[in-house]
Amino acid sequence: MEFELIIAIVLILMTAFMFAPLGLGGGVLYVPIFLFLLDWEIHLALVSSLLLVWMVSLGSKAAHSKGGYAVKEVGDKGTVAALIGVVVGTILAAFIIGELGDVPIKILASILLVWVLYSTIKKLTKELNGNGNGDTETPVVEGEILNAYRAGCFGGGAASGFLGIGGGAIFVTIHSSILGLKQHQAAGTSFLIESWIVPTGIITHLIIDGTGPEILQIFGIYILPICGIVAATSWLGAQVAIKMLPQRVLTYPFIIAVAASLINYLMNIKEMLGY
Repeated sequence: MEFELIIAIVLILMTAFMFAPLGLGGGVLYVPIFLFLLDWEIHLALVSSLLLVWMVSLGSKAAHSKGGYAVKEVGDKGTVAALIGVVVGTILAAFIIGELGDVPIKILASILLVWVLYSTIKKLTKELNGNGNGDTETPVVEGEILNAYRAGCFGGGAASGFLGIGGGAIFVTIHSSILGLKQHQAAGTSFLIESWIVPTGIITHLIIDGTGPEILQIFGIYILPICGIVAATSWLGAQVAIKMLPQRVLTYPFIIAVAASLINYLMNIKEMLGY
């Protein structure tokens, strides 16, 4: 393998370990790794990112479910809407990239990350002002709350297909802000949804983009062990965090990671627009 690809694999494993406890698959960093470090074209970067996000979601889902932090009755109510969203987002991404290139994708990704930062910091501020840090009871998700939750899950699914991410940044924010779940529960429930929508996004991308042969050509026989190692790394990261770290502590690396991705996108957009 080329040296750049080895560096990328190391970064991917570090991301899987650190992001798994946060409800994130790591797509917000995988896509920049593929675009800026390996200089891949956008379609290939999106599909490869989704493949890795799927592995992270499976590994972390197993860890959170074992710890009782995946609220299945809540996640089931948003999964269908998220599945519809990921198909719509993937189709839109293929159309927009074909017509306008990847700048609109990066601009929308930046807007999404700004919203996630705002919502997360706002919730953290409330917790620091006196709200408890323990897990809540399973919320009642019906009526207007159910409609808002499903709309948010549709948006998370659409972002997943459109941006090559798992949508965890959106799902975690929805679970914590709308439903009031704490960090471990928000993360575990998010991975329940991601484990369904990400493979759907991968299949839709492969049908539309035809990037499967390129992925096999680049990764070759290494693709299976890489996927297995990423899943195992994410499981380990989630297990360590669940057993050793207070839930509020996980919010800080979440904010740092999202902010770093936002800065990366903004710098690249500025460069592409000639400023």
